[in-house]
Amino acid sequence: MKKEKDKPGYKYIKCPVCGREYMAGEIFLPYSFVGQPTDIVRGYDENILMYEGTDMDLKEEYICDKCNTKLSIKAVVTFKVEQAKDFFDDDSYVSEEK
Repeated sequence: MKKEKDKPGYKYIKCPVCGREYMAGEIFLPYSFVGQPTDIVRGYDENILMYEGTDMDLKEEYICDKCNTKLSIKAVVTFKVEQAKDFFDDDSYVSEEK
């Protein structure tokens, strides 16, 4: 697949010494990165009060594959949430009875 640097949403991790680029999935483990919360307890207002499991792990250390520099990487995560429009108008969400 062709690299599209100007495409929105594509973020690369770059070695500050040699410039080698990495995709986040090459360095961060998916389940560790997003965490694995379990037994989530919510209050009457639906806010999270407590949970078991693991938090998001946003720090990782990695040795650059090109120059062997030890890298300390910290992810900064933000979430943009909007109300979906016409969410259930797509037929892929409709199950058919037989």
